[in-house]
Amino acid sequence: MLKKLLFLASTLMLSSPVIAQDNTELLDAVAAIKDKQAEEPKTYAQQTKEGLEKKGAIIGIKEVPIGKLFFVEAEQGSYLVSADGRFVIDGKIKDVWHRKTLNELADLDGIDRVPVSANAKKIEEMMATYSIGKPELPRSGVIFVDPSSDITITALQKLYSLKEEQRWLVVLMPVVGGSNALDRSRRLYCAKDQELAKMDLINGTNKSFSEINKACGDEKLIASQFVTNLFGITQMPHVLREDGLVSEGFPVEFEQWYAQP
Repeated sequence: MLKKLLFLASTLMLSSPVIAQDNTELLDAVAAIKDKQAEEPKTYAQQTKEGLEKKGAIIGIKEVPIGKLFFVEAEQGSYLVSADGRFVIDGKIKDVWHRKTLNELADLDGIDRVPVSANAKKIEEMMATYSIGKPELPRSGVIFVDPSSDITITALQKLYSLKEEQRWLVVLMPVVGGSNALDRSRRLYCAKDQELAKMDLINGTNKSFSEINKACGDEKLIASQFVTNLFGITQMPHVLREDGLVSEGFPVEFEQWYAQP
């Protein structure tokens, strides 16, 4: 069922850059995917969603040409203004990721960080992942990688060298290398020997490819198309320390980056 929903949503996304009234199938498919991801108690995001639903059925959605937004705290309230002064957004400003309403400048502290722990369960359920490091260690963070990239090997070998000290969740995201990346991801994810597949991913080898689980589906690889915007991924590898510190690309001085406050 989930595979069908992902296929429908990805097909519709490719077919139209603007979601209009005629494309309610896409909205329904994406909503169904989110519902399928996890059944959990009502969250801040769900409460916000229910508040928006009170405005009625969605008629259409279109991107607004806004680059940067600035939060302004004034004596009588707060608002957002675009960098060019063209757009002003006045009203409640809710950060669904961090589960809070932004009322004053102090509320913006730390919002540039991605709350990994809040999304970790969904990442592992929805995407193809591997773990580097001792299972008993607390997780150090998440790294999104394209298995066809040379920098992926450099990054993962570095993390593997720290496996006694750190534990990282590695997410396959074949979004850079085209069909070659998707094919290699399928072979890794569908290999019968997943420990050997993990070492192939780390070392850029293909020893696990000789035995493939033919019943293996690729819905978790397709799901990667949906999270690039969610996590603000613009460059690979994309590294998220557990507290949400972000590195676009693998840090050259990894230990210094990881140790910073």
